[in-house]
Amino acid sequence: MGSSAASRLVIVGAGGHARMCIEALREQPGIEVVGAVSNDATGRDQLGIPVLGRQSDLGNITQSENINAFCVAIGANRVRQDLVEKLTQSGHSNAKVISGTAVISPSADLGDGVQVMPAAVVTAMASIGEGTIVNTNASVDHDAQVGDYVHIAPGVAIAGDVTIGDRTLIGIGARVLPGLTIGSDVVVGAGAVVIDDVPSGQTVVGVPARPIDRVDP
Repeated sequence: MGSSAASRLVIVGAGGHARMCIEALREQPGIEVVGAVSNDATGRDQLGIPVLGRQSDLGNITQSENINAFCVAIGANRVRQDLVEKLTQSGHSNAKVISGTAVISPSADLGDGVQVMPAAVVTAMASIGEGTIVNTNASVDHDAQVGDYVHIAPGVAIAGDVTIGDRTLIGIGARVLPGLTIGSDVVVGAGAVVIDDVPSGQTVVGVPARPIDRVDP
């Protein structure tokens, strides 16, 4: 995004995660948060910005409000990916959201639209893919490779040299041991401790983490 004028940005989503993204974006220079959109044109109280309308009207809203950037503040990985792809195809810029209290190594690589929340840590040579959320107080250690549209929930610890595939959810407080590979579209349950590789599409829970059957919606 250019530095000569502020980017006019819309928040897609109007729930709790949107609140966090709004606060972080207000700390970033060169961004004006114009408003939010949601499924039903309503939002949580105290967002501090207007809810401009429904997500289905986003094309008209971005044109009428002269929007040129966006932040999809939605935790569901597949939904977030679909919305980002639609908006980027329309020529809008997918803003990174970096909390002022996050710690990011200068050697880390962050993709477009990455969201790093308060007290999160991303260390040396880690790579975070497009549209991924590193949530509150989560850590991604050295040389980890995290795919696109992953959600690393609050309090998660990802050890060094871990690889995580696209759209995987690592639940609150989970731990992933060094050097492991977790596939795409995996769900790691809250508080789980992952000690073995996890194939794509699997759900694992417990200490140590073990697979369970999963019925996708």
